[in-house]
Amino acid sequence: MKKVILGFVLIGLLIGGAFSAAQAQERKQALSLNLGVQTNSDRASAFNYALFTLDARVGLVLGAAFEISPEVMVAVDDSLDFEFTYFYPGLLLNLKLGYWFVGAGAVLPVVFYEGESRSVNLSPKFNFGFSAGPLVVTAYLIAWTEEHTDFMEFGFIGATIGYRF
Repeated sequence: MKKVILGFVLIGLLIGGAFSAAQAQERKQALSLNLGVQTNSDRASAFNYALFTLDARVGLVLGAAFEISPEVMVAVDDSLDFEFTYFYPGLLLNLKLGYWFVGAGAVLPVVFYEGESRSVNLSPKFNFGFSAGPLVVTAYLIAWTEEHTDFMEFGFIGATIGYRF
């Protein structure tokens, strides 16, 4: 539970610092709301189930080519009974190449199940996507970094489509 609280505090500080830096640049920030689907990507049994996702991202411009993106994503199982719910606060740095972007960062996965919660280690997240006008399409990979787990041995892959305000 201490890791969860520490993670929320760090994300809040990063978001607050990013907003103040972006305000000083006199550039536009953009909020996007996205719906998507993700599935497991472990070596033993990939694509076993689907999780529906809803996330909010804030795009804060850092110069001409970079954007820092604090985000919060919630994923629920495909039965929508909320038996397992994943919560991913995170921060990504994206390189913008015209309409395309590619980025990497970290998320802190927190799992809620059967009245309990569990946070795992800070996990890397990689994404790439397309953004034109208000449309945002993103594909991503989250690699969990648990003890006794090799890098990329277990994780999630997903795709979202969203609207940028």
